[in-house]
Amino acid sequence: MSDTGSESESSTSRAVDGPIETVIQNGINGHAQREYRVEIVKDMAIENMKQKMHHIVNRMSKDVEKEMDLAVEDLFTEMKQIHRKNYELPQLFNDKVTNGTSQPKRVRADGKLPDKSFSPRNSLLTDLLEAKHIKTLHHIFIAMLIILFLNTMVHDFVDTGSINLGLRPITAGFGRFHLAMVLWCCMQTSTFLVYPCFQLWATTHKRLTANSIARKSWDWAGVFTFFIYQWVFMIASLAGLLWADLQPASAVAYLMEMTRFLMKSHAFIRSNAPKVLTNDVNSASFPPGIHRALPSFSTYVYFLFVPTLVYRDEYPRTRQIRWFVVARHCLEVIAVVFYISFILERYLTPMFENFGKAAISPGTFVLTIFSSMLPGTLFLLVFFYSSLHASMNIAAELTCFADRMFYRDWWNESTFAGYIRSWNLVVHDWLYTYVYKDFMEYFFCYCRPVAMVAVITVSAVFHEIILSFTFRFFYPVMFVQFEFLGLMLMLVTKRMGRDVGNLVLWFSLAVGNGILASLYYMEYFARRNCPDVGNSILDYVVPVSWSCNGITRVSNWTITAPWNLP
Repeated sequence: MSDTGSESESSTSRAVDGPIETVIQNGINGHAQREYRVEIVKDMAIENMKQKMHHIVNRMSKDVEKEMDLAVEDLFTEMKQIHRKNYELPQLFNDKVTNGTSQPKRVRADGKLPDKSFSPRNSLLTDLLEAKHIKTLHHIFIAMLIILFLNTMVHDFVDTGSINLGLRPITAGFGRFHLAMVLWCCMQTSTFLVYPCFQLWATTHKRLTANSIARKSWDWAGVFTFFIYQWVFMIASLAGLLWADLQPASAVAYLMEMTRFLMKSHAFIRSNAPKVLTNDVNSASFPPGIHRALPSFSTYVYFLFVPTLVYRDEYPRTRQIRWFVVARHCLEVIAVVFYISFILERYLTPMFENFGKAAISPGTFVLTIFSSMLPGTLFLLVFFYSSLHASMNIAAELTCFADRMFYRDWWNESTFAGYIRSWNLVVHDWLYTYVYKDFMEYFFCYCRPVAMVAVITVSAVFHEIILSFTFRFFYPVMFVQFEFLGLMLMLVTKRMGRDVGNLVLWFSLAVGNGILASLYYMEYFARRNCPDVGNSILDYVVPVSWSCNGITRVSNWTITAPWNLP
């Protein structure tokens, strides 16, 4: 009985416990499933968050990378600026900088001289004027010029009751400037036409059979045509100047532009013609049928306006135009023009305006030369600053041209050869690239003295053309100074010490500018004051100041030194 009861109880308990356990087990399983689903949702949310964070991190990393690239680029730009400044500022401590074309002209592995290299760099004075000592000297120089100007004005007001600002050379010198601008536009249009003519020649050359008589004849015809064009361009420009009867200042600006156009067109043709001629023979670099691309018209136009005379397809560029720098240099150019006018009006014109009216003694003639040295040296300094620093930097800013090494430290040179190479790097680079190198490699077989004489002769001829047509008479003072005295000074100063050579150089510059200013001024006023001056070629060549009331032993009038003028 008891066993049966026990079994019944156990069966009853099992019967009761079975559904309960099932319920409990189901509850446990449901709770686990809910927790599992929660875990899945959490995992999905975490994974989604990870993806979003990954996307955010990627986006932030790209932004940070972009900003870092810009920061690194700016850093390297600043470092380059510091490097250039540190590279140039050793000039303050008599260290010599060698870059650009001022490096020794060593022959390359292919037997040719090195080419001109362009790199982003400031003008030397731009960097030097950041040193406070040089900036102070610059301020002292400006203050002395202002004091000199005010001193003359006060003397005028006290003695005469009026003030002469010395503006007459500006108003008279820039006469007919509007005609000069019209002629300049004609020269510019003619220079633009060089490009399509060159493209026509290059296209026709490519179409003709290689090594054929027709192609060779076409090539020689192109060379001859460009040679004739340059001569016609120069003769027509000079004829236009004589027709317009441009005054001296307008004539100087016009003739300098004429020379610039000639040098630019020559540089473009000389640099690109070999690209056309070597397409057929340079098969290693250019497969058959592939021709080297010629520059676009925009590239040619850009070259016409950048402040360099050496052609390249690309130049180092700046990011933007700094209009404040442009405005500052424009004000400097205007100030220099007024100061040059002041020097001419108050210090040179009073000494020479009577030439041709009465005979002068040899002593008076020598006194005029020495009295012209100080104004001539001042003229040299301010003209250099205006033309080779301020004006060139204006053109460089407007065209975003980064290489602004337009001159070197010519004032520190101890030899005349170093002075010529450092004074005007823009012209020197053109002479080196298209005259010196060509003469050395194709004509004189690396005979350096002959090539150097050729370079000096070309430079002297163009300087003399500018002066002769500016003043309307041929008086080859500068040609003699370049061709004979310059070569003599090269030999004399070559073996001198640094200090002695620099002293001799500065003394030579002062004397040379005094002679140049006095002789040209004498001839200019003698032709205005002498009534018998004709218009023949002989009258144009023979100096009037030698025959019309020239140098005698007795003089009826005296001359006043510039420092004794009121």
